[in-house]
Amino acid sequence: MHPRRLLPLAVVAVALLAACAPQPAAPDAGGRPAASASTSVSTKPGVVRARFAGFAGGPGFVLPEDLRGRPLVLNVWASWCVPCRKEMPAFQSVYLRARGAVGFLGVDYLDEADAARRLAADTGVSYPLAADPKGTEVAKLGVTALPTTVFFSADGVLRGRRFGELNADRLRTAIRSYLGVEVP
Repeated sequence: MHPRRLLPLAVVAVALLAACAPQPAAPDAGGRPAASASTSVSTKPGVVRARFAGFAGGPGFVLPEDLRGRPLVLNVWASWCVPCRKEMPAFQSVYLRARGAVGFLGVDYLDEADAARRLAADTGVSYPLAADPKGTEVAKLGVTALPTTVFFSADGVLRGRRFGELNADRLRTAIRSYLGVEVP
């Protein structure tokens, strides 16, 4: 194939890859990560704090009672996101080891319900899942790319965000760092 004919294909490939790539938020004037307008963030450098009131108003977004009162790992994913698909088995593995100490919630973002159910079944995910088909609730958490994992303390304070694919080791390290919980 002639190189000029490859250019449009390369542009499409780059656009598809960028859709799931991590997009860190631009820093504010003080060099701290920027907060979304709907999130209350402290002014302390290096600390991300936002109140998590649960998801209200969206289907499936009331935080289950058994996830309240303990640290929470909230993973935002979609069936069309390749890095999301790759990390789900790692999340399942860590979930099984952290059960009781840390809650897990997977949030399917801007996705078709059937495709999301198939992916959850294919990857063997057994932690609670919810859906945000319009993306309105997830946007309130400052999610700018997929996959994104958000870490909340037991009292609902947002302790940190990780953009991009996490393997089991990186997820355990993030849980220890943001939530102070050691997962074997």
